[in-house]
Amino acid sequence: MSLATLIVLMAGCAGSNLEKMIPADAIGVVSIDVPGLLKKAGMLDDGKIVLPQALKQVTDENETSPLCILFNDLPQLGLDHDSKAYVFFTTKTFGRVVLAALSDPEKTRKTLELRVGGEFAKTEGLNCMYVKDNLYVIDGEVLLVGTVNKPMEVARAATGAKAILAKVAANINDNKDVKSVLHKDSEINVWIKGDGLKTILGKSEVYRELSQKMPLIGIFTESDIDAVTCNIDFDSEGVEMNTHILAAEGSEYARLLNTTLGQPGEDVLKAIPNSMDYIFTICVKGDSFVRLEQVQQLLKVFGRLPYIGSIDLAAILATVDGPFTVGLARDPHLEGEWNMVLATRSSNPEGVLSQISDFANSMGQAPELYEGEYIYQYDNKMIRIGIIDGVLYLKMLDYEQTEGYAFDMKPVRDAFGESVFGFFAQTRNDSINGYFDFGLKDPFEGKGHFSTNQKKANATLEFLRSLCSIRVSDGFGNEEDNDDAFSAFISSTFGKQSSDQ
Repeated sequence: MSLATLIVLMAGCAGSNLEKMIPADAIGVVSIDVPGLLKKAGMLDDGKIVLPQALKQVTDENETSPLCILFNDLPQLGLDHDSKAYVFFTTKTFGRVVLAALSDPEKTRKTLELRVGGEFAKTEGLNCMYVKDNLYVIDGEVLLVGTVNKPMEVARAATGAKAILAKVAANINDNKDVKSVLHKDSEINVWIKGDGLKTILGKSEVYRELSQKMPLIGIFTESDIDAVTCNIDFDSEGVEMNTHILAAEGSEYARLLNTTLGQPGEDVLKAIPNSMDYIFTICVKGDSFVRLEQVQQLLKVFGRLPYIGSIDLAAILATVDGPFTVGLARDPHLEGEWNMVLATRSSNPEGVLSQISDFANSMGQAPELYEGEYIYQYDNKMIRIGIIDGVLYLKMLDYEQTEGYAFDMKPVRDAFGESVFGFFAQTRNDSINGYFDFGLKDPFEGKGHFSTNQKKANATLEFLRSLCSIRVSDGFGNEEDNDDAFSAFISSTFGKQSSDQ
């Protein structure tokens, strides 16, 4: 991701001019109202950028974070922060391109050379610098930063940038639907083509990590959605997100969700510890869900696995009636390990619990029954299976749980109580917790909200502080996380496959 994408959060420009550089076949476009965002974060003082003490504290503590470096260098970057900036995504020379206007190109050159570790030079008639798959171009008062789709010679990358800067091709303004999204009053406006969603998200380490742990996200990234639009409004009290999923009523996506979605309910959160970093839920009608081709294929894969094949997973899934929820948190003691909790509303929780117990006994892992829970020990993890208020749960934790539950957290309870699909994440900065929730009430309309646990905190500023903790990647997936929490969960619950099987 590097400094290229992070500049998008702060850079500004004359929108009408830069929009003409965005090709009409871009698979995704983001516009950012930089002055509005900076003002609401308390980062503009008499036209000058200043770092609030709360943000400076975070940047000082995370000196290697690219976003923190950007914040610290912002006054020296020479960016024009009086208007919009843009980022767009393509499948051609560049996977991602940042466009920003400059107020002091010479200052920009010096700061980028210092931070990036290269030197600007003339290539294909452009003043550019190519370092670690990112091409930096200063063309008059325009900064272009492109991340190439694959490693290439600098001359080829410069030729691709030259075509963008020339503004000779059809541009995004020729698409009235995209233009109407980008010109809304929100601080951030997003349009992403449906078949480009996976391509764009796949460049994010956070997405790759979550998609491994929560494969149901593929319902959206692997579907025939036409486009996704999003408008994000920032305020001192909270950040609001409105999302529209554009798909035909007869699309596979609409059919899939209309067939399988069940009734939402927040009671399932009574089994999810409030310490989970991420919580994901999808409400399904189990009997319809297990008949879907995608699910049948998944069940066949599991059926061929040693041990697992002897469990009637289809019968278990068929009892699901409402939310199927997963909670995840990075293990604070073991690097690369995850704590996980599964919880679901089941029409026959006692029957499912009995089947799991019988299976464990047949594998020689007879559980201990304690206070209504079946308890196992495996690889320093305590496995607890039980029922609370009709909710069947399985916890895989490396500690004795003493914290409360997500049901007592109003943001996640409100979101999941009315969402057929929901996602929740929380961050912790000193004494301030940040809460982000997103939910779909139906297959097409979604709402998200970021808030904090302190009324006096500036939510926009806290949102930016939270971004400092996000890990970045090089865009090619070279540092894939081989730890698979889902596989760990399976092996921990049902026993590892031996090397001779």
